[in-house]
Amino acid sequence: MTSFLTAFFSGTAQGAIYALVSLGLVLVWRGAGVVNFAQMGQAMFTTYIASQMIQNNYSYWTAFVVALICGAALGALVDLGLMRPLTSRKNSKLLNSQSMRTTIPVIASLGILGVLKSLAGIFWAGEERGFPSPVAPNAIKIGETNLAITGFDLFVIGAVFITLVLTTIFFTKTGMGLAMRASALNPEVTRLSGIKVGSVRTLGWAISGTASSLAGLLVTPRTNLSPNTLDLLLIVGFTAAVVGGLSSLMGSVLGGFILGYVISFVNVYSAPENVFIAILVFLLLALFIRPQGILGSKEVRRV
Repeated sequence: MTSFLTAFFSGTAQGAIYALVSLGLVLVWRGAGVVNFAQMGQAMFTTYIASQMIQNNYSYWTAFVVALICGAALGALVDLGLMRPLTSRKNSKLLNSQSMRTTIPVIASLGILGVLKSLAGIFWAGEERGFPSPVAPNAIKIGETNLAITGFDLFVIGAVFITLVLTTIFFTKTGMGLAMRASALNPEVTRLSGIKVGSVRTLGWAISGTASSLAGLLVTPRTNLSPNTLDLLLIVGFTAAVVGGLSSLMGSVLGGFILGYVISFVNVYSAPENVFIAILVFLLLALFIRPQGILGSKEVRRV
């Protein structure tokens, strides 16, 4: 029973982080049709900024907030400075092909990832460093009993829960959130309705950058921070997005939690080296059973 509870609570905390990464990927995909492979590079860079501020004797929470703001700014900058100019160029033979219009931004995102890793190497010498936790990582104790969950697990779950609630309220109760949903579903009709689709798209990149930065801040206390630390997180987050459905925000969150439980239970009941095999098998099963994702919608072509 103890092993089960350990796997369950650990899976919930891991799944919450994967859900954030997956949510950020789906936000950009729905708004711009781009898989942003630079996302966790952005998270790595902003986490380095937070780490540097903490080393310079700023408080954890000041660094935390600054990193989130930098994540939003970096996400918006990537869209305004690179993605939008790439996709809006006229009289380009390359962009006349639909396949190239979708491929070039993906290649550009990989280039951004390389640039961010290089900048981290220039500014911080690629230094591998620890990152503090705002709460004790020890198991919670009630009387003489140690529970199968740590204070940091509760912090992660709580932070992600609040983020998801705020995101849900934003997309369902605010005009800008509704505009983002409309823009993702039908940008042409949204543009004719007087909504600035470009601004809405940039906001999606900014929110995605914030979610990615939060994921980086929550995962690095358990690992050392380095330019390559968060690469694995991107792989799992992308898998979660595919499993949940690239067209569904709720599906991305669900996929993140499912992958968290899969990884955690394999770690506890099998061996860590079997995790990648388990992820691959689960992904293949999900694609065979429901190729569009758990909550994804089938693409319908009307003639």
